[in-house]
Amino acid sequence: MRYTDTAQIVDQSFEFPVTHTAVVERIGTIKITSPSGDSVTIRDVLEPIEEESYLTSDALYTTIIGNLDETFIGRKYYDDRGRTTFGTAADDESTVSF
Repeated sequence: MRYTDTAQIVDQSFEFPVTHTAVVERIGTIKITSPSGDSVTIRDVLEPIEEESYLTSDALYTTIIGNLDETFIGRKYYDDRGRTTFGTAADDESTVSF
């Protein structure tokens, strides 16, 4: 599944609060696919987490999404607000955009 579908899976799968163990047992084998095509199971994402339980679906969703690796963030260092590339100086520093 796409990581954007994670909130729906979390909402439909549990009544809250829910234990960490119950989450891993019920949805741990579901794979989340990154935009680049790599995938990781929810079990792998939650394995290093030391939470005992999640009080709300938002807390569980945030924990899952917040612990995905950088392959899920899209183009690294992309900025559509200006033409300056990360780590380089602007060509014309006299132009400022607000």
